[in-house]
Amino acid sequence: MKYVFFDFDGTISNTYEGCARILKKTFDKYGVDMDESNYSKFIGPPLSETFIKYIGKDIAYEAVQYFRQLYVGEKAIYMSKLYDGVAEMLSECHNMKGVSTGVATCKKHEEAIHLLEYFGVKDDIDFVSGLVYNERETKAEVLQYALDKLGLKAKDCVMVGDTIYDVAGAEELGMDCILCLWGFGDYENIHNKNVIYRAKTPYDVIKYVNENFAEKESN
Repeated sequence: MKYVFFDFDGTISNTYEGCARILKKTFDKYGVDMDESNYSKFIGPPLSETFIKYIGKDIAYEAVQYFRQLYVGEKAIYMSKLYDGVAEMLSECHNMKGVSTGVATCKKHEEAIHLLEYFGVKDDIDFVSGLVYNERETKAEVLQYALDKLGLKAKDCVMVGDTIYDVAGAEELGMDCILCLWGFGDYENIHNKNVIYRAKTPYDVIKYVNENFAEKESN
């Protein structure tokens, strides 16, 4: 049995438009002059980490709350879409014998579940572990929560994600990672040893998981 955990932002869904819109409003509110060309690197990692660095530790969580209120209240959460081929990727992997599918994301837990339902792919996901402030915030913590709840070992899982945060979070736990090249990552500078495959499209993920992790029917 292999458990395949998918990241959300930049792997399952292109959430750039909505996140960038609210990032700009948040930076403007707190007087941070941030070039919009940097926004993509802030999508995926915990918001608290970004705001501690650029807005300040003392008011970072206040800024996170402001972002979240606007993100949902102004319906920016719906300014996102599935990447082409992702629905098929989740369905195909979910239906493979010997493979289970999960989502491990630093997107807020309830938001991740809601969007999976909104996109109509929730039935292809066996388990969701999302961010819960003051409980699990980093990628490693989100993954560890899933391992603990499911009684899994890292070696029996693989993380599928698009950024160094996905790769490093998995590496911290001793978990392999499939790097997706269609999201927000700085791919040329990711050389971690736990990256076992670089997928150009979701269809590459289907092929790799099928060939390497799915149990084959015996004749």
